[in-house]
Amino acid sequence: MIAPGAPVQDTHGVELPSRYEIRVVTAELAEWVSALSYFSHFFESPIWSAIYEGRQGREALRAHQACKTFYQMPEMAAKNGLSFCVWDKEFVFKRDESAAKGGACYWDDFDPDDPNLEVDARQKFHDALDFPLVGFGLSYDKFVPGDPKGWEDAVKALPLNEPIDTFFKTHDPRPKGSWEPTAPGQVIERVGTGTREGHHGQGLMKGLAKFIMLEMKSRGYRAIQINCGAPQVHNVWANPPRPFRGSTLGAFPNWIFELEEDGSTTKPFEKSKLANFFLVWTELLD
Repeated sequence: MIAPGAPVQDTHGVELPSRYEIRVVTAELAEWVSALSYFSHFFESPIWSAIYEGRQGREALRAHQACKTFYQMPEMAAKNGLSFCVWDKEFVFKRDESAAKGGACYWDDFDPDDPNLEVDARQKFHDALDFPLVGFGLSYDKFVPGDPKGWEDAVKALPLNEPIDTFFKTHDPRPKGSWEPTAPGQVIERVGTGTREGHHGQGLMKGLAKFIMLEMKSRGYRAIQINCGAPQVHNVWANPPRPFRGSTLGAFPNWIFELEEDGSTTKPFEKSKLANFFLVWTELLD
């Protein structure tokens, strides 16, 4: 069976190792992208895996189930034509039924109330990602965010994203009105980056990021904004290939940030293994 996704015909000169190819994320990949995104978020991120240690499986499954409407929104990653993934052409399937379909995700087989869900959770959840999608770069048009209900679901699933977004909005050094899009086709907002374990160190994230910059420039976009925590991702977007220009607009202080709630003060990010999130503005200059 032909695997899902749409192979990119023009990579703008970006070359990945021969076993990989860049594909457009299409509607039939929504579940895969969601599951891999939350696996990356809760199990692989040095920030979130530390914060949610001991309950990554339950949190990842809860987020995946809660955000199905978010990933199905026409304006979001699976349907907007602005998101891309890295495909492993030599992927070895774990199940025959997965191979017959070109890949499958088995996260819906998990029970969030299973008392043993967290036992070997990382391996169980990884093995249930039985598909060749091994990297992703998700985006949407900043002027067309989509249904507020879908965003509400996403915020409830990942509540600690909200104080980060609020912090960056409050501390944005740019004059209001100087950068915001006034119509579709101007500014891209990134909403997810990840590379599957076993595929790191081959330049996949950097190659995909460069392709996204060049592709969005070819479509007439003038800038891409990304909130990132991994130093490697920050470095790529803050130092894009010429003539593009990257600027770090702010750094969220994970270890010292305090959140006041119900009359008490907490430091919800203090267990993070990384000190900061970064807000990066990459201009797609001529």
